[in-house]
Amino acid sequence: MRRRAIALAAAAVVVFFAVTLITLTHVISNSASGCTIAAPVPSLPAALRALGGFDQSFDATNPDALAEVAQNAAGAVSQDLEGAIAQQPVNVAAAIAGQPAAVVVPLAAQVPSAQGMRLVGLVSFYVGCGDRAYFGSVTDITSLAATASVTFPAVGESAAAARLDTSRPQLVYSSSPFTPEWRNAQSGASIAGGE
Repeated sequence: MRRRAIALAAAAVVVFFAVTLITLTHVISNSASGCTIAAPVPSLPAALRALGGFDQSFDATNPDALAEVAQNAAGAVSQDLEGAIAQQPVNVAAAIAGQPAAVVVPLAAQVPSAQGMRLVGLVSFYVGCGDRAYFGSVTDITSLAATASVTFPAVGESAAAARLDTSRPQLVYSSSPFTPEWRNAQSGASIAGGE
């Protein structure tokens, strides 16, 4: 009887340590893979809730899919953005620890009395674990189209590199992915992306 109790206690201790080891291994591997920051839950406008499908995650490594989702979301949220053409998505890192990275999809359209295309809107996504992107928001800048930049960010990477004296400037955001800044990671110097 006593041997049986000792054997059961020993088995319980072995199971406890095995479960603890598996849990710790899982936590360490998730931390090592960079999966420590979750993207915020989407706060969808009524138009997108009615359409459905925008509360799911999307593949952040598939720029064509993100561009399509952004175009659909923008047209549903703002009538002014219907027909706007999604441009190449732009990755924006988080400047503050604990924030998720972001992807911004610029939207362009032909503006009356202007030559060529102009930015008319921006759509953001926040990137969480496993390179999953979650819808952030849409901003309509059609009222600024006459003075708006043709590109997002307005200051390109090569211009930022020259001004910050670095070959690899980082595009980061603090409060909104729509207003990023270029940063020299070594010196800490920065310039606004919209200058």
